[in-house]
Amino acid sequence: MSVFELSKWYADCISDKGDAVILYHAELRIGMFPIHYESLLLKEHDSPVRAMYSLHGQPAPIAKDGCIEWQSQNWRTRAIWHDLSGAHQEVLYESDSGGLRWHCVAPRSVASVQIGSDQSFEGWGYAEHLKLTIPPWRLPIHRLRWGRFVNATDALVWIDWSGPYAKRIAYLNGSPAPAESITDQEVVLDGATALHLEDFRVIREGPLGETALAVFPKLGDLFPESLLNVRECKWISRALLRRLGRPDSIGTAIHEVVEWL
Repeated sequence: MSVFELSKWYADCISDKGDAVILYHAELRIGMFPIHYESLLLKEHDSPVRAMYSLHGQPAPIAKDGCIEWQSQNWRTRAIWHDLSGAHQEVLYESDSGGLRWHCVAPRSVASVQIGSDQSFEGWGYAEHLKLTIPPWRLPIHRLRWGRFVNATDALVWIDWSGPYAKRIAYLNGSPAPAESITDQEVVLDGATALHLEDFRVIREGPLGETALAVFPKLGDLFPESLLNVRECKWISRALLRRLGRPDSIGTAIHEVVEWL
């Protein structure tokens, strides 16, 4: 099989008003051929999502000294995340065919995004980086749930894989926190700690071939049908972190479910 390597950044910012900005930056190499991809999703409170895509090569985000900076000439955008809690990382999957490494670069950060000269967003943010050396359509999973919750005092990120290969991880304020159960509505860490999700607003929903990957020309030549039919639903939600004997911690979560059909 040809060499496969995908480097993928995800970063976001949610303002005090509940507006969300989401960045994706990816560099894919299949054999000798590099493919570049950038996406900017903007969900202002009650407005439809604005989605911008580009296949022009742009510099990847730069992480240095607890700060992540990203600039895009395509959209005259500059964004910066100042990490407040420290990074962590894990190998999520490893096999003879390749693996997946997850680096949570900024689990709780102060973020700002400037788009053009007239739009700016400031709030709590999150950033992560994935490196895959196995095609995602060959991962032995059927369903992925992922999400992040950030506010002034707390940060929770979770990943839940189910299928032939199952894996569940969660980090609360920088420390591993084994999760008892993860659904679309709640993340239960133990009998005394749970995150409740409500008031869902859809950011993006549908098969990847009609949403995130639709920008690629000749889709069928690049990706197998099994990947194009993968269905995702991504939300922004009000979130409430409850811990026995402590005040409720209220904030906003971005979370998703991805299903291989």
